[in-house]
Amino acid sequence: MSDGSISAEAASRESHDDGNRMSNAYDRIKESILQGSFAPGMRLSQVKIAERLGLSRTPVREALRLIEKEGLVTSERGRQIIISSTSMADLDELYALRVKLDAATVRISVMDLASEDLDEMQTCLTTMDAHESLEDFAIFDEAHRLFHMIAIRRAGPRHVEYSARLNEHAERYRRIYMSHTSSQSQSKTEHAAIFAACTNRDGDEVACLLAVHYARIALTIIAQIEPQFEPRLVRAAVGAVLADHTGPKRKSEIEKKVAGKAVTA
Repeated sequence: MSDGSISAEAASRESHDDGNRMSNAYDRIKESILQGSFAPGMRLSQVKIAERLGLSRTPVREALRLIEKEGLVTSERGRQIIISSTSMADLDELYALRVKLDAATVRISVMDLASEDLDEMQTCLTTMDAHESLEDFAIFDEAHRLFHMIAIRRAGPRHVEYSARLNEHAERYRRIYMSHTSSQSQSKTEHAAIFAACTNRDGDEVACLLAVHYARIALTIIAQIEPQFEPRLVRAAVGAVLADHTGPKRKSEIEKKVAGKAVTA
């Protein structure tokens, strides 16, 4: 074997190792942000982030570039990193985007679900039921994310990638939501209804149920944190999903639910 071949192999291994280190840094930094270890609004240097996570600075720098593109951090001169703040305006926009994207996608993708997909969704529901406590949030949320991803993943990788990113960003808000047991009970009912509609391959029904589910979670969080805030983007998004796909009576009932009013028979 020539020296050139040895050098090429060594370079390839080094490149692979660099990629693994960057990937590890990316996963750990992002997890720290989503789980709140790096709190919203916190200012940290790249050096401090590397020290806190026991990582070297080069992969941290590369990982932060990717995370900044996702909107979870911003950078300033002097290599200072600011963890993106949470706000009701951000939540309103985030959940409005989720309603628009996922409802439109699932309307078509649910018709292509295989029996294996439905079995996997049922497993997710079982896992979620078994890990409802805040102490088990990580396990619950992993199953919860997968449950929603299964319903849309046959739409194609671009849809799944963007939806998954929005879902991840919502984790920072879902931790607030999970502290309210009455809301958890309602979510369980909604997840069961979404699963039943998926089983029937009823794309329109899944889309409407999903839109209401997302909107109710957003409104529940807003009511707990900043009740005077008007979530106009979420309301408009769910209204648009329901407008053409429900009868007048059903549409009125769902709109009342989303507005936080009692639903009458």
